[in-house]
Amino acid sequence: MKKSGIYKILNIKNGKFYIGSAVWLNNRFYNHKTWLRKNSHHSDHLQNAWNKYGEENFIFEVIEECEKEK
Repeated sequence: MKKSGIYKILNIKNGKFYIGSAVWLNNRFYNHKTWLRKNSHHSDHLQNAWNKYGEENFIFEVIEECEKEK
């Protein structure tokens, strides 16, 4: 089952974070990582932090899972 919910991308070096929501969390995490690795993320602030601190200093966390309405 694909899960929906609220998520956080945490920079463990400075404690700053990005909050988002998604209908399919796994797909959203994959998309964020792909954009960040390609240096093409829509959030310049997150992209700059990713470039500065490196992928190993970011954690992708689910804050709350939600049931998808049909």
